[in-house]
Amino acid sequence: MTVIFDTAITREELRGKRVTIVGLGKGRTTAGLAQFLVKSGAQVTVSDARSREENAEGIARLGDTPIEFVFGPSSDDMALADPELVFVIPGIRPRSATILRALQRDIPVLTEIALFFRLCPAPIVGVTGTKGKTTTTTMIERILQRGPRRVVTGGNIGRSIIQDLDTITKNDVVLLELSSFQLETLGMSPHVAVITNVSEDHIDHHGTRESYIAAKRNIVAWQGPKDIAVINLDDPAVVAMHTGSASEARGYSLTMRPRHGAFLDPSGRLVLSDGAQQIPLIEARELRVVGRHNIANALAAAVAGQAMGVPAPQIAGALREFEGVTHRLQRVDEIAGVLWVDDSAATTPAATLSALDAFDRTPVLILGGVSKGVDFAPLARELSRRARAAVLIGPAADDIASALDAATAGPRAPHLPIRRVAGLADAVSAAQALAQPGDVVLLSPACAAREDITRAKTIDAFNSADERGERFVALVRELAKGAPA
Repeated sequence: MTVIFDTAITREELRGKRVTIVGLGKGRTTAGLAQFLVKSGAQVTVSDARSREENAEGIARLGDTPIEFVFGPSSDDMALADPELVFVIPGIRPRSATILRALQRDIPVLTEIALFFRLCPAPIVGVTGTKGKTTTTTMIERILQRGPRRVVTGGNIGRSIIQDLDTITKNDVVLLELSSFQLETLGMSPHVAVITNVSEDHIDHHGTRESYIAAKRNIVAWQGPKDIAVINLDDPAVVAMHTGSASEARGYSLTMRPRHGAFLDPSGRLVLSDGAQQIPLIEARELRVVGRHNIANALAAAVAGQAMGVPAPQIAGALREFEGVTHRLQRVDEIAGVLWVDDSAATTPAATLSALDAFDRTPVLILGGVSKGVDFAPLARELSRRARAAVLIGPAADDIASALDAATAGPRAPHLPIRRVAGLADAVSAAQALAQPGDVVLLSPACAAREDITRAKTIDAFNSADERGERFVALVRELAKGAPA
């Protein structure tokens, strides 16, 4: 059973409704949604199986919003006693007992992002992908800001987008980063849908790779003939996702030339193609972000900008000035000839593989955190071939170590030093000892920073990838202070 928001509802129909929001988490989505619902006249209850103390951050974010809280193991029974609508936040499994019980009682189950899609008067540009979606979304934002429309950005990036609904007009453009959690319950698609790539991620949530891809496909599934899908032609899974969609496909590629889209030409230029002519934008070397994957992200952003009417010179200018996103291949410092790079946002093995490809230097990797149920074997094989050493942290360290042991087994296999340490501070110290001048130390964990919205505390589990990255940056800067002048 898949929960899809296909209930037609107006904002006026929310007035007086008894509404339950299942899940508080850190409170960003819940706070925005609760405040919007209260403002619309609904009577709102927020339920969470954790205790009030464990929900302190989310409660604080809600401030004095007049809502009722229900906490603890019995929260489901109380929260589902008499609501007329149930909202779930991203990360709550669609097949969870709470949702299934609501459906059995014929209570409509909704989501913040799907409600926003129903009520938004402006065209929506949506971006998804296993990796690169935040960078691509930010690139698109910079491009659209050079166009004629006001840009409102949200979704899986920034604050809850529904809070902006009252100020959005049909003359604006809304830009949304969309996660698989948000897409799996979505019964509508954006006007322009951008798919960066698809590999394994969140298997712990979706169960299988096929279910994960099916969730991602919702970004194009309900597009019509006047809509546009921006697809990565170098990724067969992305190309297959558009099969059966009624929208116009505009491709981008590092290896081929689409008739309508963007590509990297043999001389190293990013080129737009509108079907009639080819328009050079910038040289790839002019990009301030490193790696071929970021060239692909820039091509995707350029196609999206073109689809929304931004002229090519403005697209080129925005790409030329883009300096990247925090915690995504962010240079921290160079100490004694060793480059230190914060790539904490790399929460999958595929993202870490992209990080490896971004540098010519020999890497020392800091890996680990909480696994999303994906296979570490391909990453381990690449590390065994290219890395100086691997430093492992967090509860996924055992799985990564097993994969590395298998990749380096046998008399002819390369030797790869592996260090198991207790925390990030120890990892930085170990990496410093292992690295040689000319190397790069990469915090590119291939794992999440936290297990799930229950906020289960495990060793090296931070509140977020951002917090993990900030801690790494602070540790490296302390290291730099003690380095010889």
